[in-house]
Amino acid sequence: MAKNSREGNQSRKKRYYEALAERGIRPVQVLAPESAHPLIRQAAGLMTREDDPLEPRAALRRAGGANEPESGEASPALAVELEAAKARIAEIERQAEALRVMADDAAERQRRALEVEQEKAQASAEEAQKAAISAQVAEGRAAEALRRAEKAEAAIRQAKAMPGIKGRLVRFLAGDVLK
Repeated sequence: MAKNSREGNQSRKKRYYEALAERGIRPVQVLAPESAHPLIRQAAGLMTREDDPLEPRAALRRAGGANEPESGEASPALAVELEAAKARIAEIERQAEALRVMADDAAERQRRALEVEQEKAQASAEEAQKAAISAQVAEGRAAEALRRAEKAEAAIRQAKAMPGIKGRLVRFLAGDVLK
């Protein structure tokens, strides 16, 4: 089936009409004055578009311009409606601006609170680091004191174990320290 061949054209046309039939659209031939043809085509285009097709009455009204004023000037009711819509839009914009300002203020307050929390966390981390360093220093001192105590205990044991008169003299002079 080659492009622009009779069979290709027929199969494409068949697929096109089948797709239209699935959407509930059927071709029809209408007899109308020549001046109405562009309006009818425009209304048909509005009714058959794939995204957001219009109902037939709405499409015919829009194509015929039924909702548009006849003269170049807008009607007074339309002008009042337009002014009311502008006022509503202005009020909504003011409310949106107020909400934006409130959101900015809330974000700024939250940012400040987070900065304070971060500073507190950094300060507590520094304090914890200082405490850890102090604990290490204290542990080193305790280990040194334990070594000195072990040396002293060893010296006491040696003094207690001295034989003879020297040993008795040391035990007598030291007394309760050696116990």
